[in-house]
Amino acid sequence: MEQLTLYTITSCIECGKIKSYLNKKEIPFEEINLFEQPNKQQELLNYTGDSIVPTIIHMGKVLEIGDL
Repeated sequence: MEQLTLYTITSCIECGKIKSYLNKKEIPFEEINLFEQPNKQQELLNYTGDSIVPTIIHMGKVLEIGDL
């Protein structure tokens, strides 16, 4: 499986839950924290049209947790 990209922000409870889930299932992912990397916000907007986190991207598509 190609690595996932997970967009998060600091202190987001749902972001923490998804990170825990991915780690528990040993699914590799790259985390992009928009507070730490604000320049990546436009990238997220290009995928979703919004700045909603957590957002998971795989192979250029937005995934739902049920897709994992």
